Amino acid sequence: MFYTRRRGRCRPRRNAVRLTAWSTSGDVPGFRMIRPCIAVWLLLAASAAAQTTGAISGRIVDAQSSKPVGGATVVAASPSMPGEENARTDAEGEFEIGLLPPGVYTLNVQAEAHQSFTQDGLAVHAGRTIRVYLSIDPEKVTGAPFRFIQEPPVLPVTSAQTGAVISREQLELVPYGRDERSFEPAAASAPGVLPRPLGLEILGSPASGTRYRIDGVDVTDPASNRQGRRLVQQFIQEVNVDGAALGASYGRVAGGVVQAITRSGGNELHGSAFLDWMPIELPRRTLRYNLAGGAELGGPLARDSLWFYGGFAPVLMATRSGVQTEYQYIGKLTLRPAQGQLLSFAAISDDFSLHYLGDLLDRTAQVEAVTGWHRQGSDADSLQARVQVAHLAELLGRHRFAWGAEGVRDSAGNSSRWYGGAFAEDTWSPVQNLFLDGGVRLERDELVGKTDFLPRVGVAWDFSGRGVSRAYAFVGRFFESPELASQRRTREHQLAAGVQSQIFRDVVAGLDYVHKDFRDAPDGRTSYDGATLSLAKPFSASSLLQASYTLSSLQGSGAVAADAPNVIKLDAAYAYEWDAKTTATLGTSLRVIEGSPWQATMDVRAGVVRALTNPYVLTVTADVLNLFDRERGGTPPLAGRFSARLSF
Repeated sequence: MFYTRRRGRCRPRRNAVRLTAWSTSGDVPGFRMIRPCIAVWLLLAASAAAQTTGAISGRIVDAQSSKPVGGATVVAASPSMPGEENARTDAEGEFEIGLLPPGVYTLNVQAEAHQSFTQDGLAVHAGRTIRVYLSIDPEKVTGAPFRFIQEPPVLPVTSAQTGAVISREQLELVPYGRDERSFEPAAASAPGVLPRPLGLEILGSPASGTRYRIDGVDVTDPASNRQGRRLVQQFIQEVNVDGAALGASYGRVAGGVVQAITRSGGNELHGSAFLDWMPIELPRRTLRYNLAGGAELGGPLARDSLWFYGGFAPVLMATRSGVQTEYQYIGKLTLRPAQGQLLSFAAISDDFSLHYLGDLLDRTAQVEAVTGWHRQGSDADSLQARVQVAHLAELLGRHRFAWGAEGVRDSAGNSSRWYGGAFAEDTWSPVQNLFLDGGVRLERDELVGKTDFLPRVGVAWDFSGRGVSRAYAFVGRFFESPELASQRRTREHQLAAGVQSQIFRDVVAGLDYVHKDFRDAPDGRTSYDGATLSLAKPFSASSLLQASYTLSSLQGSGAVAADAPNVIKLDAAYAYEWDAKTTATLGTSLRVIEGSPWQATMDVRAGVVRALTNPYVLTVTADVLNLFDRERGGTPPLAGRFSARLSF
């Protein structure tokens, strides 16, 4: 991506790589007749996944009287979504627009006897709802009163759920991954996430309790509970880490969820060709090099109606013992047959899925459904179906009631099992800025032969009253889904609490605490207590920052090898506009982890982005991996990697 600085900010140029996604406007003749058939079919067959879309909610008031403005029309638009989505405020000035693909949105507000108002720069991420508080001037006001400029909110203040989002800009600026630039190494930048030989551990839970998903499809290996599908970062729009305080919609998990949201097509053609090469690893004990290259392309087949996105990337790793080659590919078709209706078909390295988003029953029900097939090697697979439906209502306050069901059939060799789950939860706001979330989940795992009852309750309070802060608490129960070779699974009781606030513009400071009790953990761990102090700033004004310090204690029967009492993480980047066509970038990732022994690693990326003949942009980067060259604790030695990408 090429960056340019305007008034102290760093923004994409027009010839930068354009990120586009699904749309929810327009119509196709005859579709109204088949909507009920599509809805019924998807309610019967849909994926075991977290949400792949986000939402914007908020309140509109009169700028002079501070009274709520009812009946106002709120329109959401984004370069990531051809077309628009809209909602109307109720008598209390409240509104919510859901099923929004990840991207940066602009809200336009229009109301009778009031001047129109626009708020831009609202970043929406998968599985998260941001809340805005906007005031509009009466029509009779000729000169708008002086107001302090408010930065757009970046916190999901309506729930207790915690986690992190690694944006596409962060993936490009900060080096993540060594042998392969896949999506899961980026998840280790989130507070409380630690890479282990068996996978990622999230907030003290065993690695077997972490689920991996791509666009809502669970790609965890059913035979081992490890990550089962990798995908190069060039195909990724963002990476989401859902950690503590997960609601009742999350199943088969005792730890957290790592999800990659892939890129999509849109109304403008965009693409790139790229190459990653790691020729240097010191000290060189064996001949070794890693090589990955490929291309991706997205755009319209029919403007505002049908989009495509595709990519192909051979990934090669060579040593004296042989060469390992993996061919990764992605293909997506996105159809918008009518306003508020989206269908997406995807094939990602032998995984296939059908995704539906839509407003049904006269826009009173928001439906997200996925059906998918994950193929693991030659003898293991997972067939998945999931649906989630949300309704808005008013009774002693505002309610968002959600319910859903899912079914999974896993198989590996001669082993197989059926899993089924259903949930219901209600997010109730009895008074302004207070959100109570209560839900229950029922799960049945054929391999275990038990039906589990999993209650979860959370509360969040926006003490700023502006959508830029929250204090929260949560208590809940979780079960992981065991690997097919074993019936042993970890049971987890969780208590979480914390406070977060935007202390300056989009800089968020937080203090979070998590307590967990475990039963039947594979390594004998029995409890975890962790407190995290964090500071985060998404990419804006030419820079990004993500820093955290976690103090924790992991208890068990004897010493637990996974215990890491002190963990320091720092991810930062800066983009400097050298001239009108050239931008220099610098990014770093630092990890200091107390263990046996201590581990300290630092990766650095330096890059140059050059605008060529419009619309082509050339990006060249050089990474130094494990700059300290410390190999204690099994850390790979010093290495160098070079990357190049030509995009338009």
